[in-house]
Amino acid sequence: MSGGNSVRSAWARVRTGERVEFSGAVWAGLVGVLVAFILLIELVANLNDIHGPLYLLGRDFIGRPRIGEIKMAGLLLALICMPSRLRLPVLGSAVALELIWNSQRWIVGHPGTIGNGILFVLVGTAAFAAWRLHGAERATTLKAVGLGMLLITMGRVGDVWLVLSTKASPEVLDEYVELADRALGSPAWAFGTVVSDHAWMAEILSKVYVYLPVGAAIIAFFQLRNSARDGFPRHHIIRTFLLIGLIGPVVYFLFPVVGPTYAFGHEMVGAGWQDVWPLQLPVIGDPESLYFNQIIARNCMPSLHTAWAMSIFLHGWRGSRAAKVFGTVWLFCTISATLGFGFHYAIDVLAGIIFTLTLEAALTRPELGWGRHRVSVIAFGAAAFTGMLLATRYLAVEMSTSGVLGGVSLIVVVLAMAGAFLTIELHPGRGEFAGPPLDVGDRRSPRELVHDATRTAGQALAAVSREAEKTTHRK
Repeated sequence: MSGGNSVRSAWARVRTGERVEFSGAVWAGLVGVLVAFILLIELVANLNDIHGPLYLLGRDFIGRPRIGEIKMAGLLLALICMPSRLRLPVLGSAVALELIWNSQRWIVGHPGTIGNGILFVLVGTAAFAAWRLHGAERATTLKAVGLGMLLITMGRVGDVWLVLSTKASPEVLDEYVELADRALGSPAWAFGTVVSDHAWMAEILSKVYVYLPVGAAIIAFFQLRNSARDGFPRHHIIRTFLLIGLIGPVVYFLFPVVGPTYAFGHEMVGAGWQDVWPLQLPVIGDPESLYFNQIIARNCMPSLHTAWAMSIFLHGWRGSRAAKVFGTVWLFCTISATLGFGFHYAIDVLAGIIFTLTLEAALTRPELGWGRHRVSVIAFGAAAFTGMLLATRYLAVEMSTSGVLGGVSLIVVVLAMAGAFLTIELHPGRGEFAGPPLDVGDRRSPRELVHDATRTAGQALAAVSREAEKTTHRK
């Protein structure tokens, strides 16, 4: 009974915008849930004859690590959050171990890589904190290392999840998405032509695309650099980043798409149905889901690369001018890369933007609490996201022949969601924001729902107008 009362009490505090601090027992429970989840993914992977996250992590420790960028991001995140006196020794140890580990690779003529030293240093730092540190310093160090390792571990879980998507969905919906994308002018083909003709541009965009976790760590530096002294802020980019990675991949099983460079190009020999990307649009009659025989993740809808870059953009705009510029450039380059390399269609990008705005509507400004307005914005975002997927699947032909109307409709939906999000993000304080506390047993009439939706739309338009006026005055 006391446990249930504690949960209800915590939820009541969240509803009213109060800060909730977890006890050691709660943190232990959360870690237990995470371990159980990883073990479940390991079991599912083994049953499907693929390597699970524990195997991949083990290979990263003692073998040849892959995807060193996320290891770098995990180390940077841990360094940012740990006490300042430990940062230089931890960084120096990681660099030294990486040099030692790679020296034997260079001696035998193998290329270097990154990961072994970082992982051993993070685990060693946790052991040192548990053994020699005390009080707040130990708690802060363990939390810092835990965040770094969580980012790395969830990256490996995501790798397994993507492989599972290929086994669960042998048929893909690329013909539907390509046709629907014509309502937007097929930007992937236009961007693909430009990028393929400019090697320097492809080189820059590829680095931005690959180093996405490092970009998030840079924004985390602006937000968390004083967390060891002042505590963690109530909302930061790591929460958004992990939540996107936790929820987004589920959609891949419901809406499997591989992307234009794989379905209509020659990225994989023998995989493309029509080898035309990015020179010309494929010829598609009545679209259908088609068998795709290559082990390529069905990870297009939504574009989580865009979703993560959108979180970098949003959190960057909460910071300094440097953070604003960094976030804006990173989002622009990421969208250019996803389209220019043919990894995504434009509708994937729009869906990724709506996806992030919806999650951020739930996470941002926690001091405002949870009321009908926040729930209405989240519901609108979920409906917009679902509607975009359903329209792509069932109205692809109509969208492709709709001319300007289809593309404008898609963009208006995204702008409407952005405006609805701004009514939360730019709200000056609690005031009338939360309204009556959200009650699980609350029931409203259709007229009240329409009234709330109309009010939300009006607030969204007002927020957009305010921002436009600010921009005009600056100029």
